[in-house]
Amino acid sequence: MKNLQKLLSHSLLLITLMFTTSFAANAGLINIKHDIIGDFYGKMGSIEVQIDDSLLNTGLLYKSFGDQITLVNISLFGLFSSVGEFDISFFDVGIDSDNIYAGIEFFEFDANDVGFGADTWNYYMIFDAFTFGSLEIFDLNNDFIAFDTFSLSAAQVVPAPSTLVLLMLGMGGLMLRRKRII
Repeated sequence: MKNLQKLLSHSLLLITLMFTTSFAANAGLINIKHDIIGDFYGKMGSIEVQIDDSLLNTGLLYKSFGDQITLVNISLFGLFSSVGEFDISFFDVGIDSDNIYAGIEFFEFDANDVGFGADTWNYYMIFDAFTFGSLEIFDLNNDFIAFDTFSLSAAQVVPAPSTLVLLMLGMGGLMLRRKRII
């Protein structure tokens, strides 16, 4: 019985290693993140998008032209799109896939914060790396609340590993640890 467990344990370890190497080669997602730094408000939040690495070195990518660019999160003044605190009516982004370390070259964002009743605000942002970025905030009656110009910090480019790869690595580590205990 102990030999059968040992055989099964070694087989699972080999299968785990096989899957992690094959999925790691095809991980394929790259996250690009910037801090949003206002001229008046200082650090206002951040923006993070994700592209598939198959799009690298294909020139300019724009979400509005059908390129696969996903908004992972945009945060402004403590509100986060990733947890549904924004009702996004429009989002577009442009990235030069020949130089992703330059980061986002263009983005436009139009959204309302949600769940604040009469204090719901509309945020409109537009950014162009060659000119400037601006943020305009209005209330629901379209009355002006605030304005700021902003820039983006240097891009943080991170390959996003596959969840399955992380799971397989974790299982392999647990199996090795268990083997050492027995």
